[in-house]
Amino acid sequence: MDHFNSQRMSLAFLTTVLISAGFAAPVAGAVDGTGIIRLARVLPDEPLFPCIAPSEYEIAGLHLYGGLSTMQHLGAPASLTRGFGEDDGGGYFAITFHYDGLDVTVVRGQIDVIEARLPLWPTPSGLRAGMPEHEAISLLGRKPDPEHLDRGTYSFSACPEWRDGELVWDNANNFFQFAFGEDGRLSFIRLAADRP
Repeated sequence: MDHFNSQRMSLAFLTTVLISAGFAAPVAGAVDGTGIIRLARVLPDEPLFPCIAPSEYEIAGLHLYGGLSTMQHLGAPASLTRGFGEDDGGGYFAITFHYDGLDVTVVRGQIDVIEARLPLWPTPSGLRAGMPEHEAISLLGRKPDPEHLDRGTYSFSACPEWRDGELVWDNANNFFQFAFGEDGRLSFIRLAADRP
């Protein structure tokens, strides 16, 4: 999948900083906990970075890396598309299950991409395709920074969470993507795994 090199570098840099500073280094939580797009930092001296609330990484009851069995509640797909790709793990087959306004791509037996294009498939906070831009921005909590815009699509990684004093980053290598159409409405919402 084609994602921003800057985001990939930021995550790699963050990992380097954490290792260099030691995992016992003091951390700061999310500074802005409102909206889907949040501002967070890991180390006190680190600049704030925009990220997506981890709770938003679910569409239609599905999560990235879930198995085929997690899709049973959707019933039979309207159609299937088969593709092929290659990554650091070698060649792979990708099967996309097409439902009404929802595409779920499975690679190596795990959900790799979830894309919703109809209002039937909202995120947990209610963000949904077809929503007017001003309503979407109200749920997002802030207007997305153009720095995260690539070929008309915004792409963000997940925010880290601190649970019981430990840094947890469940979706560090996953992306939350969306776009606004010329009609001023949210065109789609996509959750995508960033495979090496």
